[in-house]
Amino acid sequence: MQLLFQRSQAGLVPACEEAREWLAKKKLGSPVFVEARETRNAAFHRKFFALIDLAFDYWSEDTHPLEYKGEAVLPDRERFRKDVTILAGFYTPVVNIKGEVRLEPESLKFSNMTEERFGELYQAVINVLLRKVFNGKTCQKWSEEELRSVAEQILDFT
Repeated sequence: MQLLFQRSQAGLVPACEEAREWLAKKKLGSPVFVEARETRNAAFHRKFFALIDLAFDYWSEDTHPLEYKGEAVLPDRERFRKDVTILAGFYTPVVNIKGEVRLEPESLKFSNMTEERFGELYQAVINVLLRKVFNGKTCQKWSEEELRSVAEQILDFT
């Protein structure tokens, strides 16, 4: 299990909800083994997900549910993120049990992607979102600067 902590005046404190929940289950004074490693820029990571959330909301607001075997199928945020990552060129081809080649998105985990690679992903995702989401639905055309600015503003609110 990998959890994110950050250094504060009080020592190491949880830096995400998953880490907070995990730590809350531990008894005070109980020893915990930690494999310490510095991570990528967490604020940049949050900005990426703010951008994905913005794009998903924008894209899905006019998406009508489809039907599969009598069940409504709605847009899925995680599938959207994976698809955008793949469209940005950050994927691994795999073969499924039917012998078909499928594309799996690269992992965005701090331990699996360097800061430099994540920066490349971020730029490529912006290009994909401008091409596939923000400049295809309405008459309004988004620029890269506008998209980056909105992502920054969303991040400032969170």
